[in-house]
Amino acid sequence: MAKGRKRRRGETFESEVRRQFGPVSDRLALTEEEVTGRLAVFGGVKYVRDGLAYLWNSDMREGYMWVHILLDLDDARYSIDLRQLVTDSQPKGDRTLVDNCRSWLVLQRAVASHVLWIERLHPRLIAPDATDLILASGGKRAIPAMPDAARWRPCCETDLA
Repeated sequence: MAKGRKRRRGETFESEVRRQFGPVSDRLALTEEEVTGRLAVFGGVKYVRDGLAYLWNSDMREGYMWVHILLDLDDARYSIDLRQLVTDSQPKGDRTLVDNCRSWLVLQRAVASHVLWIERLHPRLIAPDATDLILASGGKRAIPAMPDAARWRPCCETDLA
């Protein structure tokens, strides 16, 4: 891992992720997408490619960061945290995932650690058996709700007449 550097004016978690993960995302053919919906409240950075999304986020008050992985495939969404995936697929004695970001220098190391693990696991997440990997590592499968489910109501036979 490279040495850390002092924080410059205007630098944020998001800018550090872009600085370190940007070149990797280009190599992996990922594009940055705006974080929308409920997740926009938390901020962060989102990179996507063909139904696969990496959501980078941090909680500076508590001093930790995480990457949440989403895979939309076969009308279902599979989700897992990078920490879970690394814990399950990590060979014994290999580097652990660093998620502490209580200072700027430690945050840089944590982002670098996450970048390293995403690079290592990305080929398995775009493979045909990616869903099996996610579920075997403790991930979840969710079937999206019907868009009209909240408005749907059974009709009476009199409504049909």
